[in-house]
Amino acid sequence: MGNSVNRSIRIFWLIVGFWIPGILFGENVNSVPDSLVFGHIEVHSDVVAENLFEQVTDEFAEVPASSENYQELSQSLLKIPASQGYYFPALQMESVHPQIYSGLMNLNPVFRLNWGETTRIDTILFTGVQNTRPAVLHRIIDPFTGLQYTPQTDREIKRSLRRFPFLTMSSPAEIIKTRKGKTGILLSVTELRENEFTGVAGYVPETYNSKGYFTGELDLKLHNLSGTGRQMLLYWSKTNQYSQQISLNYTEPWIWKTNLFGSLSFEQVLRDTLVVIRKISIGSGYYSVKLGSIELSLNRESTIPTPGARVLLGLVNTRTDAIGLNYTVDRRDNFYNPVRGYLVNSSLSMGVQKRDSLANAVSSNVSFRMDTFYPLKRQLVLAAKFNARGKWLSGTDPAYSDQFWFGGAGTLRGYPNDFFRGSRIVWSSLELRRLIGNLSSFFIFFDQGYYWRKDDNRTVSAYPSGYGFGIRLASRMGIIGLDYGFGEGDTFSTAKVHIRLISRF
Repeated sequence: MGNSVNRSIRIFWLIVGFWIPGILFGENVNSVPDSLVFGHIEVHSDVVAENLFEQVTDEFAEVPASSENYQELSQSLLKIPASQGYYFPALQMESVHPQIYSGLMNLNPVFRLNWGETTRIDTILFTGVQNTRPAVLHRIIDPFTGLQYTPQTDREIKRSLRRFPFLTMSSPAEIIKTRKGKTGILLSVTELRENEFTGVAGYVPETYNSKGYFTGELDLKLHNLSGTGRQMLLYWSKTNQYSQQISLNYTEPWIWKTNLFGSLSFEQVLRDTLVVIRKISIGSGYYSVKLGSIELSLNRESTIPTPGARVLLGLVNTRTDAIGLNYTVDRRDNFYNPVRGYLVNSSLSMGVQKRDSLANAVSSNVSFRMDTFYPLKRQLVLAAKFNARGKWLSGTDPAYSDQFWFGGAGTLRGYPNDFFRGSRIVWSSLELRRLIGNLSSFFIFFDQGYYWRKDDNRTVSAYPSGYGFGIRLASRMGIIGLDYGFGEGDTFSTAKVHIRLISRF
């Protein structure tokens, strides 16, 4: 493609520099007038694509006929075949038809564009890969072998690599020819540090009837066990003085030789020293580059109340066996500091809850999350997030142990962790971010929540909200973040502070 452009430039200047001034103006070679423009541009093509050429030819009609503009015109014409999967076209200028119009010298060039053959992917090569096993990369990329290489295919290849957060494209893909004459796609891949540690520390200030206390979260993510793409996630949190949570998740990217992935998770929550909630889930699903991932899961949830909870809240032992369907699609352009894109995660499960000394109940559970990111202007990004959860039981209302808790660093930042509860909850946030680096920003935010529940046949609901500001800074230690949130009635002395550290190793 480059040789074709250079050859056309030489022909162009041979015609412009010698023929036009000498024949039309009787001037020497060096006196090409400043009023020389391209004029009417005609393109003869072996593939019918008149509509595709019109935008380019109209754009360059009154552009001065300089060497730089001619090269830009040539590249614009050559991009048209490339956009349709023809990556080895040839462009020639056959002739010019000079004409003076409105005081300007219009060249009116005629081009011949040969599209060549469609470019198909015979093989895919990688550079920059050290820790990830080649078999993992080929499992990702092999479905593209034999396909026509188009910009859409290029986007899907990049998207397929983003299935694993530790892989990223360091430069655009290159089209090469192998010694055997086959077409290869060379992918320059950068392996980010594979493991991730996130720590969050919070402090709830002292009030007139309670002492201040610290809260914390530890989140350990191992993204590429033994270079195989297997993931292990470990999470622990101390939400308040009386509640703790621990969860463990394992993901197998491919089950044996199929294209199905598998997952296994365990979670245990101690809620206000009143009840222990255990959840076990096993699932399997399919990942699609175009559509995202869909997973079918089998879940079991058990609740074990303490003697005090049996007396005070009337809780009983329960066991819920359910089947669930989960869907996820991630189109964010940057995992840690997105500028554009969206993330959608939704789940639905249904099952039967067995309760001591009480009739069984049909249980249904719905969860939905959507994060969107919009670039407003240079370095300004609007982030909007929406989350909703709901649980229903046939013949009765969800008990204390069936409800959802929210509030704190990941939800409503102007309140302590797990400050609100309900059988139906919603929280959303708006952030205006000022980017100060690839992984750094400072921002202002507004959080809005909602909860609904039944306590002793009495409906309880509210719309808590909060606001504040925060910062994320990339450092040698990792990404350091601080959120300063105000809840309803808060002052600077009672505002909630959440400190976060994200480190890769």
